Formats: sequence, structure tokens, C-alpha cells
Amino acid sequence: MGKTEKRLLGKNAQVIVDILKKAYSDEMRIFHYFWYVGINMEGIGLVTYAQALKTQATGELMHGELLANRIAELGSRAPSDPSEWEKLSTIGPLDPAKHLTLRSALERALEFEGKAVENYNALAKKALELGDFVTYNLATTILADEVKDEQHTEDVLSSLEVK
Repeated sequence: MGKTEKRLLGKNAQVIVDILKKAYSDEMRIFHYFWYVGINMEGIGLVTYAQALKTQATGELMHGELLANRIAELGSRAPSDPSEWEKLSTIGPLDPAKHLTLRSALERALEFEGKAVENYNALAKKALELGDFVTYNLATTILADEVKDEQHTEDVLSSLEVK
């Protein structure tokens, strides 16, 4: 962290780092969820939607990279241990093997996409409150992606014929 940012953020930098580490942990777990389901999907989703899930996984991985870079800029490191991701994560249990049908995969995805929207909204507010405009910009950028992902998931779920 540069000396000017250190001076501006002071002890608030650690508050931001802690929140960023939770967001990073969520992103890494969600990446794994989408990737695993995209590879192992069963039923009609295998033909119709598996590739879209793998594409979505790479988007989550890119979010993780942005968060890891910001954590590094603030003088820390993103958590490296998947068991730490689970402890820090805000999205609860996420066993992708339990969600290999299209409907089940999307219903679970809708839950954590909604949580991501809430979390990035809260991060943006906190960053703004603490005067960390770099993190604010990052949070709102990722928030826009998550809002779009949540809407897309809702749209696909509502158009499935089998209810």
C-alpha cells in the first residue's frame, strides 16, 4: 500500500481487507460450484446449459482475481486455503455434487447470486463510508456483474418448462 493510501485509510485498511477476504472466499467457492456443475451436470442441462455454467465460472474467477489484487494493494494476501474460504465465506454450504440437475443448480445459484448482490452492495457502502474510493469502484463494478447474473438466472429459471 502506498504511503498516501496508508495515510488516507489508516486502520480502516484492515476493515476493508477483512471484507475483501470474505468476498474473495465467496468468489472462489462459487467459481468451484459453477465449474464442477458445468463439468458434471446431468439430464437436459448437460446439453443445454453446462457450457454456460463453465463460462460463468470464469467470470467468478475474474472477480476473485480483482479482489486478490485489491487485497494485495492494501498490503495483505488473499486466503490460499480452501478450508479458510469456507470459514470466511458468507454463502453457507455449497456442495455442487448435490445440484447437478439444471433446476437444482440454478435454484442454488440464485441463492448465492442474491447473497453476492447484498454483499457487494454492503462493501460499496462501507468503502464509501471509510473513504476508500478504489474499493468502492471495485465493489460497484462487481456488483453490476452480480446483478446481471442474478437477473439472468431468474430469467432462465422462469422459462424452464418443467416446474
